[in-house]
Amino acid sequence: MTEAERLWRPRVPEAPGDAVTLRSMAPVLVILCTGLFMVWLDTTIVNVALPDIQDSLGTTFTGLQWVVNAYTLTFACLMLVAGDIGDVFGHKRVFLMGILGFTVASALCAVAPDIGFLLAARGLQGACGAVIMPISLSLITAQGGTPRVRAAAVGIWSGVGSLGLAGGPLAGGLLVTHFGWASVFWVNVPIGLLAALAALRFIPGGRDRAGRRIDTFGMVLFSAGVGSLTLGLIQADDWGWTSAAVLGVLALAAVLLAGFAGWELRTRAPVLPPALFRDRAFTLPNLAGMVTFFGMFGVLLFLSVHFQSFEGLSAYDTGLRFLPLTAATAVAAPVAGWVTGRFGARLPLAAGCAVSALGLLALTRVPMDDGFLEYTGPFVLIGFGTTLAVTPGTIAVLAAVMDNRAGMGAGAVQTSRQIGGVLGVAVLGTVVIQHFRDKLPGALARLPLPDGERARVVERLSSGGRPDVSGLPPAARTAILEPAGRALADSIQTAIGVAAVCNLVAAVLVLAAMPRRAHTQVKPMKPMKGGTV
Repeated sequence: MTEAERLWRPRVPEAPGDAVTLRSMAPVLVILCTGLFMVWLDTTIVNVALPDIQDSLGTTFTGLQWVVNAYTLTFACLMLVAGDIGDVFGHKRVFLMGILGFTVASALCAVAPDIGFLLAARGLQGACGAVIMPISLSLITAQGGTPRVRAAAVGIWSGVGSLGLAGGPLAGGLLVTHFGWASVFWVNVPIGLLAALAALRFIPGGRDRAGRRIDTFGMVLFSAGVGSLTLGLIQADDWGWTSAAVLGVLALAAVLLAGFAGWELRTRAPVLPPALFRDRAFTLPNLAGMVTFFGMFGVLLFLSVHFQSFEGLSAYDTGLRFLPLTAATAVAAPVAGWVTGRFGARLPLAAGCAVSALGLLALTRVPMDDGFLEYTGPFVLIGFGTTLAVTPGTIAVLAAVMDNRAGMGAGAVQTSRQIGGVLGVAVLGTVVIQHFRDKLPGALARLPLPDGERARVVERLSSGGRPDVSGLPPAARTAILEPAGRALADSIQTAIGVAAVCNLVAAVLVLAAMPRRAHTQVKPMKPMKGGTV
């Protein structure tokens, strides 16, 4: 057995002797969940603001994708890095840096004068969110407690994150309707400052482990590889899948990620030890998390754009349309923690993927011009299933790594989910755009306009431009929006069907291959006894 395998082998659950309870953890748990909620909220709150951002700053559909992906890309690329850095230099110190950085980046987003500035600020937001996410989970595990207490705490943490993710459209709708699109970023500033002050007061300081080496080269290879992969997928529609630029970027991603894998096999202090991937209790929860977020991110983005651009809903009404998703998430959070603590990770994780798949399939059968009630059932299933999968996956991954690398474990599980979200927007976006472009000319063939004007309308819609029909007579508006809306709805449902199949496959894999008694009892670290940042 190599030193790396010895260090990273799954921990054996031990009988706990801790007297820590959820009540005693409450102050720290509230602070950490507040930071987490803010980070997850910003993942989706911006979706309902996209049409207003497009009108205000001027951009194409690809630009709107990058408003989402600039955040999720840096989030995914840096989460593993941030978790490892927190393990070395102290979780409290790094958590505070993340909170303050996120607050500053949010203010920069709110005052963005153009799309380039906004994308840069969103990237900074994602980088700081990548710090908050795994470090908050590491700080929870550092508090100690019995396995069931810790499972309940992680369940609350996961549930709050899922609530922020699902509640983003509703919160964004309220803010955009009453205060404009910049308010979805301004709201973070007071929350972030209060969370930072509370963290200074209530979170105990821990000792760093600065003597341990950091796998800097591995971190660079991983971040660059994931970034190159996502860039190629996002830009494939604009540049062309067979263009030299796209093929070159994707080839670079393959080389970088292969280099990362080779480096991790050789280095003595890997950022992501290869031995972990032989443990199905580590690999399958990460895969399942990636797949569930693949579907969730795509649904939230594309339906938000469709509801506002073609169905004429306001940002607030769009948020209300997603309310069943938010409510199901809130209900599922405590259920997921209790079920995982009682029955282990395998069954609830598989069930979560299966329920998400069922909800996505049901969504493909809903005519997209239907009202609130028709969307309720599918959204409830998607919200409940996603939350049910998040908690057991998190607990299983944390149980598969050693205590002194809780940050790395937390970073790994969150990285896989963020990569899934990025790929969901990129890959499903490609499915939507290609299908829409194929169907649009036929849908508008009978448009009562001269050929040249009809071609300009088709070109604008095909490039992702928001249809400007405010100056047209009602009959002309209907003639454009109805067939174009049906074409886009059919394209979105095709993409949702792809996400449903992926979730179903993940459920089968987890049920068939994940160990029946995968570890869920995380070996406690010694609780931190005060100290300074």
